[in-house]
Amino acid sequence: MTDVVGRTDPPERMCPSTPAANATVFLGMITPAGRVAYVTPAVPAEVALAAAGDSDAPVESRFRLAGPCVTSSCGFWTGEHCGLGARMAASYAETAEPGEEQLPKCAIRRTCRWFAEQGPAACPACSHVVTDAR
Repeated sequence: MTDVVGRTDPPERMCPSTPAANATVFLGMITPAGRVAYVTPAVPAEVALAAAGDSDAPVESRFRLAGPCVTSSCGFWTGEHCGLGARMAASYAETAEPGEEQLPKCAIRRTCRWFAEQGPAACPACSHVVTDAR
């Protein structure tokens, strides 16, 4: 959006690991190896959720979903940034093999909270996250 002075507002930040109740975008499927197989371009969450079928497993353990970052309404919000994104990027950096990993094709990277705050270091960690829907 552009305001009356001609400045452009920053895009709404998206959480790349949101519960189904807050989801607006389907990011991908959780593979048997526990990694995210991303889909691009963006798919509306309701399309994926409608196809989820009946299963005892929470949809978040099978699908990776994104939605608007809720900042202070989230337990991971530090007051200034997403503590989960920071923790995941730092943890992955400590355990990852040396070498450059190609960034996955992600439908929300332009608006992703984790990418905005952690840069490319967030992406390899993100592909290992499965949302805890308990």
